[in-house]
Amino acid sequence: MTKRNNKRPPPPKRQRIEAENNQNAENNTNDQHPLTLQKMYDTCQEVLEKQKNLEKIHENMLKEVLEKQKVFVDKLCSVENELQLIRDDLKPRIVKAAVPVKRDDEDETDSESDNESDTMPTTGKNFVLKHVFKNVSNMKEDEHRLSEAEEYYGVKWRMGVRRTKEHLEFYLHCPKLIDTANWTIEIQQKGVFISNRVENTVKKGKQIFNNKSPAWGWPGFIAWDVLEKNLLVDDQLTAEMHVKIKKTTGIYKDHLRSFDKTMEEFSDVVLVVNEEKFYVSKLYLAAHSPYFKVLFLGNFNDSKKSEIKLNGIDADDFQNYLELLYGEHPIDEFTVEGMLMVADMYDTPMVIRKCEQFLLKESKKKLKKKLELSTRYNLEALKKKCLAEIKSIGDLQAVLPGNVQDLDKSIMGELLEKSISLHN
Repeated sequence: MTKRNNKRPPPPKRQRIEAENNQNAENNTNDQHPLTLQKMYDTCQEVLEKQKNLEKIHENMLKEVLEKQKVFVDKLCSVENELQLIRDDLKPRIVKAAVPVKRDDEDETDSESDNESDTMPTTGKNFVLKHVFKNVSNMKEDEHRLSEAEEYYGVKWRMGVRRTKEHLEFYLHCPKLIDTANWTIEIQQKGVFISNRVENTVKKGKQIFNNKSPAWGWPGFIAWDVLEKNLLVDDQLTAEMHVKIKKTTGIYKDHLRSFDKTMEEFSDVVLVVNEEKFYVSKLYLAAHSPYFKVLFLGNFNDSKKSEIKLNGIDADDFQNYLELLYGEHPIDEFTVEGMLMVADMYDTPMVIRKCEQFLLKESKKKLKKKLELSTRYNLEALKKKCLAEIKSIGDLQAVLPGNVQDLDKSIMGELLEKSISLHN
């Protein structure tokens, strides 16, 4: 009997190959799985690291932007502060004197100082002369020293000192430069010797200058030994003369137009300046000046008055101001500064413009004076012309005040740029 073989026949070759391939694939899958997870983890870590780096970059960028913004804001605040200082400087104000002064009812010749303070208005015809007298201890008896002449309101002014045997005289000098014989200038003056060790030496008084008396002051302003002990610094004496022009005669031209009582029938208001009356038209002045428009047409107590007092100006200056408004031409070297002061005070563009044209085309005033007027009254065309005429270091030095701290803030930057360009 034939013995039965229970073994299965081997599968076909193709099936064997496929089975082997499937087994190998399964084995490969099992072998690669751990590696694939590791790669995924590494990739995630890499993404997280990049995200952290980006966040750090963004944080740094934000800090940088905030820092720049802070610097910018600080600069804006600084500019605003500077602008506010300039605006404050341009406002009329009452300034407390930095030195004590004598009362009018006290002896003005023998006293040398006083503990009482005083105030001085900056409106009206006020100016201050400043000068440093050098090598003072070498002055001989009866020797005179004069400061450089400076022009204010068409007149040149100087300070002078003279040594006597035991004192130093101090006086204000108004040299004769006016053709008319009968001119007068009534002033209030205050002389000051500056000290950094004791109280400033101060005296004040009222004087009238004319062609016969062109200088006034104090014969015994300070004892010579006191001067040497308390006031000289490096053998230099710092002096100031504060001047207020109260009244002038014979300096300006004859009136070109009347505003007195003869004009009463053509006027509807009387303006009083230093007790002098001007008969004018409200509507005519209001048309040229926002100040007068508010004064005459606004809802104020003065608006209904038939007579209004104006303070802080000179009657002659107001006369010239009105003449120009009414079509006359009173502008000359003597009148232009006073007219600018009045026109600026009462915001009258037409008068300011005509005064600027005179300074641009006709005036023979020094460059320093023109530049000073251009900054004080915001005369941009004149300022531009003055700056263009500064062509050398000598020109630049000529327009600077003795103390650079006295330079108008609004012109500092432009003069600095001019200085840099000249040095280059």
